[in-house]
Amino acid sequence: MNWKIWVALTAVLLVILPASTGFSQNKVRAEGSAAIHKNFKDIARDRAIENAQRNAVEQAVGVMISSRTEVENFTVKLDQILAEAEGFINSYSIVSEKHDGRTYTVVIDADVGTGRLQERMKAIRLIVARKAKPRLMIVFSGREAKDALAESVMSRYFMEQGFRLVDAETARKNREIDEMDRAGGDLRKLSRMARGLGAEVLVAGRVETATSAFTISNIEMHSNKVTVSAKVINGDTGEVIATDSAAASKPGVKGDWKDITGEATGKLSRALFDGILNRWSADLAKAATFKLVLSGLRSYDDLALFKELMSHEVKGYREAHQRSFSRGQVDLDVEVKGTIQGFADDLAALSFKSRTVKILEITQNRIRAKLVP
Repeated sequence: MNWKIWVALTAVLLVILPASTGFSQNKVRAEGSAAIHKNFKDIARDRAIENAQRNAVEQAVGVMISSRTEVENFTVKLDQILAEAEGFINSYSIVSEKHDGRTYTVVIDADVGTGRLQERMKAIRLIVARKAKPRLMIVFSGREAKDALAESVMSRYFMEQGFRLVDAETARKNREIDEMDRAGGDLRKLSRMARGLGAEVLVAGRVETATSAFTISNIEMHSNKVTVSAKVINGDTGEVIATDSAAASKPGVKGDWKDITGEATGKLSRALFDGILNRWSADLAKAATFKLVLSGLRSYDDLALFKELMSHEVKGYREAHQRSFSRGQVDLDVEVKGTIQGFADDLAALSFKSRTVKILEITQNRIRAKLVP
């Protein structure tokens, strides 16, 4: 190739590629504000910019929703996307900023990566839908006002994300929660109790508080700190899906936990939801492990033949690990690439020695079935 032509083609590619390889962008002007505390204008300015970025992303999402009416029930996913607002902004410039002694206000022009927003929206919607909106129970171990507040804040957040909640208060009246408290760190026992109460996912949380004293101009002041931690447990297997903690603190009256408990619990709820999504996304991308409890086998030889039948006729089947076998009933961990509903449908369609599989019970990760004539 003539070197002049090569140079010309290279120059053209350098111009075209940056515009064509990235996500589409949307320029948005947005305003953000934050309160100024103790004359800390630099902190207020940073928070005002963060607020403006969230508002810019929210505007971009609003335009996308109004032009894409097929995005079903999107409003319950908005909090999760806004929590990651900075990740969707390619760049921004400050148009103006001002403060009046109490509030700092900024106006920005932001380039929002709308392609990334669309991909995130699709991913969240698909993951939650494929997991069939499992029933969730949220239990905090303490009995104080801060524990009840944390439980309430987290429950509201997960309800907004489309989860169905099992009422822990009803179980508490029947003393099941007391038994769960006594179970302590026994995750399998906790999961069995949660499943017995109708929950496929259990969030076991704890609130810890601390107060420290300090002196300013010979006046004793207090700083209150709250740390909220939780584990998300699979109600079928006892496996930990996600675990995290979040803290918040502020000066004030000794023992004033209310605002910072809500703040820390809000941060933790978003982190746990993100952890759940990441875990479920990984499960859906690879083979997931479902528990199959099958009864009606006439011999141990039948078990070997049934596992071989599944390997040929269950879509996405990888392998099965036997946990127990007694009196014609087997407990299997079956690795399948797909959903629990798809696995159940394939089982129900099997014909084994002139018998069929009757599905007796399905939860998020567990199937109970029986071979019948």
